[in-house]
Amino acid sequence: MRRSLQLLMSLAASVASMSCAGSARTEPIEQASPVRALPAGADTAGSASADALPPGFREAFAEADSRARTIAFWYQCVGTIARLRAGGTFGPAAAAPRIIYCERTTDGVPIGGVYDIDPAFRTVRRFSTVRLDGARPRYSGPIDTARVAMEAKLVNDVTRAITPAWTKLGRPFSVVPVPLPGGAMEAWAIPRATKARTLVTGGDVAYARNTDGTVRRIVDHTGTWTQVPLAAAGALVVRSAERDVAAVTDLVTARYHTDLGREVTVHTTTMSSALVAGLDPATGARVVWRHVAKPAAR
Repeated sequence: MRRSLQLLMSLAASVASMSCAGSARTEPIEQASPVRALPAGADTAGSASADALPPGFREAFAEADSRARTIAFWYQCVGTIARLRAGGTFGPAAAAPRIIYCERTTDGVPIGGVYDIDPAFRTVRRFSTVRLDGARPRYSGPIDTARVAMEAKLVNDVTRAITPAWTKLGRPFSVVPVPLPGGAMEAWAIPRATKARTLVTGGDVAYARNTDGTVRRIVDHTGTWTQVPLAAAGALVVRSAERDVAAVTDLVTARYHTDLGREVTVHTTTMSSALVAGLDPATGARVVWRHVAKPAAR
């Protein structure tokens, strides 16, 4: 069933109080993007362009896009696991754990589930997971619950840090955990639209954990927050406020609507980037980015 990005994000927000950590489309599928962010260059390795690209552009774009894939997958998963929980997959809904968790294993298996955690965000309890492919059988493989707890605490801390300011601005948001290769993790605040049939460009913020336990802001696009109309069908053009590499929010929008079968192009000041049919040998993805540098202004 096709739904607007705004509606899906609203669903994610409605269960945000239940989910401090999570990841994955309405029904996760085999070719969905992996939860784990991939190394720079992985997704754009198969991209083609007749024009020379600026030095470092591909690497910077791939880093932003890997986060966008993680976040898009998270939105998918939150809705799916919320419905499974409500349907009794994890026991009676009134008594089932309330925090949602999803990831892809290192061998690509999509899994999701629910758990509880203590007030100090140190101990994961009543963890129950299923495979999200096939008939939803129970998943019994290893899961690093210490990492799960750290993700949940980071999301909680970021949510508490930004809620007063974003509420004052009237900007709803979802905070999404983004694990990185090597064990590092980030939390991204992704803005949601406030009106039906609109989307937000820019406006995202990202945080990481300091060694003293506090959080620090590592990306801040709050000044570029823009809400624009969203056509119900047809080709979609996302106009990013960035000069070269689009904001992560813009790439999340592009990937979501591409999954719905729409043609999507993202424009920045200097680049035009489109998701086109192709096979990325690094990820198995069936779409790849095609970048074209815009002519320099005279």
